[in-house]
Amino acid sequence: MHKVILALSLGALSTVGAAEPRLNELYFSNANPQLTAQEKAAIAIANKWRNPDAKGLQPVAGSDGTVRFLFGAQQPSIVCAVLQVCDIELQAGEQVNSIHLGDAARWTVEPAVTGSGAAEVQHLVIKPMDVGLETSLIVSTDRRTYHLRLRSHRTAFMPRVGFTYPEEALAKWDALKTRASQEQQQRTLASTGEYLGNLDFAYDIAGAARWKPVRVYNDGRKTIIEMPGAMQQTEAPALLVVRKEGGLLQGDDTVMVNYRVQGDRYIVDSVFDKAVLVAGVGRSQERVTITRGARP
Repeated sequence: MHKVILALSLGALSTVGAAEPRLNELYFSNANPQLTAQEKAAIAIANKWRNPDAKGLQPVAGSDGTVRFLFGAQQPSIVCAVLQVCDIELQAGEQVNSIHLGDAARWTVEPAVTGSGAAEVQHLVIKPMDVGLETSLIVSTDRRTYHLRLRSHRTAFMPRVGFTYPEEALAKWDALKTRASQEQQQRTLASTGEYLGNLDFAYDIAGAARWKPVRVYNDGRKTIIEMPGAMQQTEAPALLVVRKEGGLLQGDDTVMVNYRVQGDRYIVDSVFDKAVLVAGVGRSQERVTITRGARP
């Protein structure tokens, strides 16, 4: 008697199992339309995008155990299990607009939120009601649309699912370029277009002349001496470069060098260690000494 009951039970289970794959045949018409060549080509593209076995597009592991798919590369296939939940994590700050589930009778999608403000993350908590189910899920947000494939398993499932976004990397590179450009602009002399990072301002200026230089610097090839506006009402000083410093009883060995005057700047086509600006003669002579500081 027990054997008969067991046989009847197995037969009933096999009948139910065999009927399940034919639900589409039982409830929907089999009269498919005749596809055109263009439609077949489009379907082939869609099938390739939906193919979970496509090479080179495998998900990767996140640092927190999240299974991460490359957004837009293909249709992600997410496996969930009965009596378990799958957590689909969206991009920080992304807001869900609508959710469309193919099989709303046997799958549930519930919202969850972590964080706040710009760091707020919205989650989709997925739960299947049975084993062997398969459906599609479309989630539209304020940034993009997700096309997902859902499959249910008895025990295997993906607890946490997330995405990597190609535009995030591009945005980071753009941010780095923008920051570098801003830094370059902030560290550039507006009057001359010279980048401060290429300039050496380590000079000492000694003297009390009315035309005492405002600052002195070099770019590794030439030396620039910036004079005050008061120089326009006085005699322009001559520039002498000290080749050799004299002792207590001897003067310095100085020499005239080639330079040109552009506005309020003396531009010397060399980098010197010491120079003297001289104006006038005798007791009325004014002198300013420029000494290059110690270099690292």
